[in-house]
Amino acid sequence: MEIRWTEEAVKQLENTLDFWREHNYSDAYPNKIINELNKVELAIAEKPYFLAKFVESIRLYQRHFLKGKFSLYYDIIEEENVIVIKFFRSSSQEPL
Repeated sequence: MEIRWTEEAVKQLENTLDFWREHNYSDAYPNKIINELNKVELAIAEKPYFLAKFVESIRLYQRHFLKGKFSLYYDIIEEENVIVIKFFRSSSQEPL
């Protein structure tokens, strides 16, 4: 399946990467996040329901990665063969 990101999700990811870059004075952790994100995107594209939890209140699937520190929230549009990532969240943020 094709993966698309909403502008909001991209902005959330960029803000998170910027935070860790400034907090650690290094690109090491942001690069680790990106590497793990690439792996989880590939996994979701192949098997979008595997290891995903459906969050009824927001009607999106949630997939944790990097030992549960981050989550992707996404919608699956079967008829278009597309996955739309709507939110990128840190586990330390308020739940959606």
